[in-house]
Amino acid sequence: MIDLDLNRVGVPLKWPEIFGRSAPADVEIGSGKGKFLLDLAATQPERDFLAVERAGKYHRLCCDRAARRGLSNVRLVRTTAEDLLFRLLVGASVGRIFVLFPDPWPKKRHHKRRLIKPDVVAAMHSALIPGGRLLVKTDHEGYAEAISEVLAGAVGFSVLDAEEAYAGLPETGFERKYRQQGRPIYPFALQKTG
Repeated sequence: MIDLDLNRVGVPLKWPEIFGRSAPADVEIGSGKGKFLLDLAATQPERDFLAVERAGKYHRLCCDRAARRGLSNVRLVRTTAEDLLFRLLVGASVGRIFVLFPDPWPKKRHHKRRLIKPDVVAAMHSALIPGGRLLVKTDHEGYAEAISEVLAGAVGFSVLDAEEAYAGLPETGFERKYRQQGRPIYPFALQKTG
């Protein structure tokens, strides 16, 4: 079952229960149409991937695409990133967390809706295994500045070389489009210490 029904699984989530095997697990927050998630899952069958998507249309589309590709290492859940991070994930259980092109909420009055905030990054830190990675990208310069500030203040992380951290990973649909348009991309890569 690719579409994870939270009424039918235990909370917090246990990887062997939802994937039927024990394997390293990664999380994508905001899978959108699923290009990055599905390409990554296809090239890394030894890992399991859980993605959260709030938008019903994109959630269903991504579930359908994963099913058509026969990806048994993908699960999707329709909920918020905050629900996933603060309620659903077991501590020290995630190898990588991907937050790729989150909504920048560019208007100042909407900045409080942005995902990358100190309490959310602390929850991500808690979910990651020691040595686990937090990989974030945005195309929005103002949000990149805010992300940089939040991540610089995050405790228990070391900064990685972003180019090296993203080497070999697929592009998202947004990223391909933005690069074709010549728009700058701002990547961030952190590793949980200790």
